Amino acid sequence: MRSAPDTTANSPANSSKSSTANAAPTSAGRTPGDGVTPYLTARPDPTAPLRLFCFHHAGGSGSVFADWQSVLAPNVSVQPVQLPGRERRVREPRITDMARLTEELDRELGPHMDGPCAFYGHSMGGLVAWHLVLHRRRTGQRLPRALLVGACNPPHRPPLSASTKGMTRDQLVAWMQEMGGISELVLRYPEWVDAAVSLLRDDLELCDSHPHAAQLAAPPAPLPVPLYGFVGADDPGVGPDAMADWLRYTEAQGEVFPIPGGHLFFRDSPVEFLSRLRSVLTRLGSVPAGREGTGPR
Repeated sequence: MRSAPDTTANSPANSSKSSTANAAPTSAGRTPGDGVTPYLTARPDPTAPLRLFCFHHAGGSGSVFADWQSVLAPNVSVQPVQLPGRERRVREPRITDMARLTEELDRELGPHMDGPCAFYGHSMGGLVAWHLVLHRRRTGQRLPRALLVGACNPPHRPPLSASTKGMTRDQLVAWMQEMGGISELVLRYPEWVDAAVSLLRDDLELCDSHPHAAQLAAPPAPLPVPLYGFVGADDPGVGPDAMADWLRYTEAQGEVFPIPGGHLFFRDSPVEFLSRLRSVLTRLGSVPAGREGTGPR
């Protein structure tokens, strides 16, 4: 059997769902490759003024951010976050509960957030990043200088995963094609498609575990950090109005930037997107350190 690639790239992905998707945390087996934790694909650059922690979309992996470092260096150390159950972590059980993932991310990544940093989350990754900021505020820890979110419904709206409930394998494949989330190479091999669908289903379950407005007693207070959104002009799942609604979740500055392309606009228009991203990150350098703050206990 051929090794199944990630849904949108050619790196290995999980070929089957583990029966222990919410088993004990996986952090005990640390330091694969160059990382200081399994959740990071490379060691942070101690000389960079800012660290950018990047959280990938459903069905994706940390490798989608592989090209960002060459564009954003030397002032930004790009830190792709690799969730379990894909690429080099393919044998680890995937996590399908947002609360448990948030706690594990804070435990694993927290030691590397002792200096200026920012979070970028794409689609599912936007929800993950947002919950991590909320968790750090709730526990009185240092907050990122900014939260940056791409192609993700705001917290008070149902996540994109809500529209996939009850979909068959073939319907999910068609949905991935519409979103640009499965490559032509993967589609050539049924076993690779099965692996991609299995990975996606678990990630969609993770998204479904995120509580939105109808499930909350009260909305969370706005964050004390800037919030920037990015939306694909032709995204079939998340529109500009939805992205604009993210701005209600900050009491600091915020803005939403349209980018040519679809749901994965960072692949459709990498030059334009990374140029805009670099501009935003450069702007953060002028944000007083006090704006990072720490959350109230």
